[in-house]
Amino acid sequence: MLKSIRFAGKLVVRSNVEERINESFRLASVKFRMLSLLDIKEFKLAATESIESNFEYLAYGPIFKDIHPLEYLDFYTGLLKSTSADHFGLFDAGTLLGHVSYHLGFSSLGTELMGWTRKDYQNKGVGELGLALATDRAFGPKKFNFVQLSINEKNAASRKVAEKLGFTPVLKLPYSDQESDCFILYLKLSPRVMRLAGSYARRPLDLMACPATMNGMTQYLSSDRVIQFYEWPFPIFVEGAKATNPYLFEDYIARVNFGPRNLDFGS
Repeated sequence: MLKSIRFAGKLVVRSNVEERINESFRLASVKFRMLSLLDIKEFKLAATESIESNFEYLAYGPIFKDIHPLEYLDFYTGLLKSTSADHFGLFDAGTLLGHVSYHLGFSSLGTELMGWTRKDYQNKGVGELGLALATDRAFGPKKFNFVQLSINEKNAASRKVAEKLGFTPVLKLPYSDQESDCFILYLKLSPRVMRLAGSYARRPLDLMACPATMNGMTQYLSSDRVIQFYEWPFPIFVEGAKATNPYLFEDYIARVNFGPRNLDFGS
């Protein structure tokens, strides 16, 4: 499923019994809701089952096998109380099929989605459904300007799902200075940002991190100086091109998140 989401997906060989069990659920009956304390046992079971097929996104999974019950309780309640992420699940009745979490985006006006699909429910449309529902919620109740995904450059299946749902690749970045592997930054902008871009004859990418998109401030979108400060500085994404210097992206992040609190006026 997602990397960013980050959604992972591997082709898993299943027995006939597993196939009969898994085909009994219908995507139309799947519910997308926040995790609660009542899901504590189901979350551990789903995560432990899915370590092999989602290891990159379930780095904490192996500890569940031998963790003390009180330590797991502390971990799970901490996850629910987190102020930097909201955690949702896709459920078929009481069965957790996948997990999606909302994290801070590169701007406070956006969010990054991350998630994983339970091992025996991969390649059944669960990941695509989770991404679609999470994105709708991001633009609806959460009112974000954009959703971002970070997907491994070589993860063709996840990239295909993202593009099918309207996400656009915009930047290729290395995971770190020490790694040659890269991820692709995917973005989807909210309908509201797209409408504002049309109304003010602006490029949508230049508006996504601009606070002038907020209600009561849109008149500032007429200012070229405002737009130039928040504009997207990178060229159009080309498949197979060289990775962008991550420090350039960090400079962009620092600029679009700059505010009065960053100024030191002294005592």
